[in-house]
Amino acid sequence: MRFRNYAEQKDNPNIKSIASCCLGEVIPLDRLSNDAFSSMILGEGFGVIPTDNGIFSPVNGVVKDVSENSREVTIKSDDGFVLIVSVGADLVSMGQKLKAECEVSPGEKVTLDTELWNIDIKDYRRQNVPIVAAVIVTNTGSIPSFNIRFGDIKQRTQSVMTITL
Repeated sequence: MRFRNYAEQKDNPNIKSIASCCLGEVIPLDRLSNDAFSSMILGEGFGVIPTDNGIFSPVNGVVKDVSENSREVTIKSDDGFVLIVSVGADLVSMGQKLKAECEVSPGEKVTLDTELWNIDIKDYRRQNVPIVAAVIVTNTGSIPSFNIRFGDIKQRTQSVMTITL
């Protein structure tokens, strides 16, 4: 599957883009174990099974909130979209705790190069613990049209979700 580069779309004012938050495989939300995300009650988006330790901001914008457990970051993009970026795993049933210290704070400006988390993916894989990142656009109800491309991400800034205004 061919992905367009984020830079290719930013010159078209009617198309907005949300990049992948990490390298890996982009999957539909219904494959996530988090019911709030998989049911899409919070909004549309995508999951990513990361292949690298860095989880980055998928948009340029401002951090609005960081959850108490440091596993969700709410970002308002420069294009006006509100996103929840989350990192997690089914660790409760395995009696483990995800070591995910968030690298950003509320009010901080973020870009596609801003790392939100750095997680030892290989260590969790050795323990058979699947780590998944998710990007949820909470205001998709006000978006006329969007497209999500699933498959492998080999460049972090590749566009995954395109929004046509």
